[in-house]
Amino acid sequence: MAEEEKKGIGEQAREAIIDVRNELIVQSANLYLLVRKVLLSSLGAVALTMDEANEILTKLVERGEVAEADLQRMIEELRARRARREAEAASAHNEPTRKAASSLEESVETILTRLNVPNKSEIEELSRKISQLNEKVTALNQHRQNEKK
Repeated sequence: MAEEEKKGIGEQAREAIIDVRNELIVQSANLYLLVRKVLLSSLGAVALTMDEANEILTKLVERGEVAEADLQRMIEELRARRARREAEAASAHNEPTRKAASSLEESVETILTRLNVPNKSEIEELSRKISQLNEKVTALNQHRQNEKK
């Protein structure tokens, strides 16, 4: 018999579910990365536009076409617009990013739990216990050296 025929339907179903779950994890990670790239590129475009606008305004001032006070007012207006747009962009992209990140964290946590990978608190607890044992061994060695003298 073929190997697949030897497996039960339940085992085949479990493998299929695991494959689907793994694909969902990969796709959610890809979605998170895509949303992050879009957000960063939009912020970069806004920053680049602001830099270009500052350069143009500086040239206008040098030519005497715009007074210094008007330049400061215009820069402040541009900064205020930029801050508003960044806040709007961040709030628009925040929710999907947060959901994707949460989903990814849950998936990774589930995988690590199934693989019996210790979490941070367990590692810290083991480290604390090792430190205590090390202190006890050091104390015993010192006690032995004192008895030999």
